[in-house]
Amino acid sequence: MLEIAGLKSLRRFDKRDLLFLLLFLSFFGYLFVTGEPLYVGDTFQYENQMIMREPVYALLIQLCRAISPQYHYQMIILIQNLLAAAANTAVIGFMRKQFHLKLWESLVFAGILLVPHIMTPVFASTHLVLTNALMTEGILFSLYPLAFASLLDMIWSGKPVGKKGFRTLVFFLLLSLIRGQMMVLFVVWFLAAYVLVVKNGIAATDRTQDGKNTFVLAENIGKQGLVAILAAFTIAFAARSVLIHVYNYCEQGLFVDTASGKAMSFANVLYVADRADGEAIVDDELRAVFYEMYDRADADQMNYKYAPSGLLGRARHHEECHDELNFTYFSDAARQYVGEKQGIYADRYQELMIALDEVAADLSAELMPEVLGRYVWNYLSVAALGFIRTVAYENSFLAWYAVLIYIAAAALTVMLWRRDPGSRAASFMAVVLLTIAGNVCATALMIQCISRYMIYNLPLFYMAGFLELREIMGKAGLRIWDIRN
Repeated sequence: MLEIAGLKSLRRFDKRDLLFLLLFLSFFGYLFVTGEPLYVGDTFQYENQMIMREPVYALLIQLCRAISPQYHYQMIILIQNLLAAAANTAVIGFMRKQFHLKLWESLVFAGILLVPHIMTPVFASTHLVLTNALMTEGILFSLYPLAFASLLDMIWSGKPVGKKGFRTLVFFLLLSLIRGQMMVLFVVWFLAAYVLVVKNGIAATDRTQDGKNTFVLAENIGKQGLVAILAAFTIAFAARSVLIHVYNYCEQGLFVDTASGKAMSFANVLYVADRADGEAIVDDELRAVFYEMYDRADADQMNYKYAPSGLLGRARHHEECHDELNFTYFSDAARQYVGEKQGIYADRYQELMIALDEVAADLSAELMPEVLGRYVWNYLSVAALGFIRTVAYENSFLAWYAVLIYIAAAALTVMLWRRDPGSRAASFMAVVLLTIAGNVCATALMIQCISRYMIYNLPLFYMAGFLELREIMGKAGLRIWDIRN
């Protein structure tokens, strides 16, 4: 953390870091002292090491429970609030040193970093205080900006293969072991590393007499580490899978990956299905299961046909239906089917979850060709709401604000890159936009794009936007000075 903040040794301690540490300690200390541990729906699954959840947060609960069985919840939220203070201080330190921020600019960044911790209790339907909630967001909202700072450090070093690059990939691996949603960061890392490899390869080729020779260019790209980043990318995915399999085997005796993802994504298929689509299911018993869950859901208007008009209306209706479709309509019918077919009941709960995922996969495979058009249309609605929620609160007015601010961000990025290909503000925003797109598009495939899944990138987006405006205004000011003089 100190390295990311740019503090090479304690002898060079920066008093401004102490100022922001005290600021964040005051904010998160207040949340800790005035709040209490918030036991949510996910908490039970983590504290019982269920195979539907990734290992890191479950292991944190186990560790704190081993240290203090009576006060382990309080210990967890203490850790979460201290982590938030330390991580945000490190991010501010990193940004201040990279962009030579003035004190007031650093204070603006501090306020931006706190926005998710203010928005969620005030505006979200759950009203959760993130660092007091016993769920992955309690630590992820602190670690995520720190991991992104590591990615920026890699990009600005110009070296995809090296300590900073592999440190960032390991950081992303850790985040993916906290929450599967973070796997999209592997792709972001690879794309950023690939761009650096190609850029370095082109530069190496231009320094030779063979600047237009395609084979020389390809060779130079390879020499810059293309094979290494491909190998690292593959190893990261494989390592995650192996670690989760080993964890589930140690905890539950089942050498399996995280379960429930297929059931979550099938809820999206069930939402856009018509009853007639069931005719595509070959197996009679499985078709009967589909009809049972469909008829119950349709009777309760848990189907796309009952969504209000308008993009936001459709997305909100899907959001209201998704969890019920998964945990009630699908789960009830599928459990009965698995019990009768395989003899697996709730007393073998972990195995039951695996079996339900298999049923969901079978149903999705047979129904998807029938529902594909409606599925894509619904997916676009859900993703659109995700893009809005990443940068704003959802309503009709702010939806247009979100569209305009994305256009402005893209335009500013292109403008700055044309003026200065080495613009750090532009590269910051470009990576943020890439990460937003990856997070929204991946999440919309699996589940609904609720605010707490989306706003990881909100502080980063506005910090990058601030820096782009600052750079443009600074250059405009210099031009005015030159004209006057």
